[in-house]
Amino acid sequence: MSMSSPPMIRFETPAPVTIFPSALTPIRLAEPDEGSPNVALSADGVVFRTEGWYEVLLEVHWDAEMRNGTRFSHTKIPDQEPLHSEAINANVLAQLSEGRQLLRGNSLFGPERTSCLVLEVWQDSGRPVEVEKAGLIVRELCVPWPPEPNEGRAQK
Repeated sequence: MSMSSPPMIRFETPAPVTIFPSALTPIRLAEPDEGSPNVALSADGVVFRTEGWYEVLLEVHWDAEMRNGTRFSHTKIPDQEPLHSEAINANVLAQLSEGRQLLRGNSLFGPERTSCLVLEVWQDSGRPVEVEKAGLIVRELCVPWPPEPNEGRAQK
């Protein structure tokens, strides 16, 4: 019995973005060519149209040559705590991962729960810093939710 991989939807920047110092900046993402009826992009950010269990990978590729200050990324959830949040010294980030912030989390999302996410970044280098690429990559782990009683269980 083979298991197929869950659908993955990549909401990413279409081009590099300049981030000015000390300004929390929402990142504009693009709708992927291969979408899903369950997750979409709107003016509010990435929107979950169907109740389900989703995994979200936050990915921000900062300019690794710019090593001053702190780099901060999070997934803003309106009126709630973020799903992901990380502040790290830029020099450490460059040494550990060539300037890439990669954070993974999963939760139940949907119209009656957390319904949208916005990727936001911040830096305090004293100069503009380029984000080479950024995105929220969503995997549909179990959609819709709750699963059917026998779904995912081996038949006897």
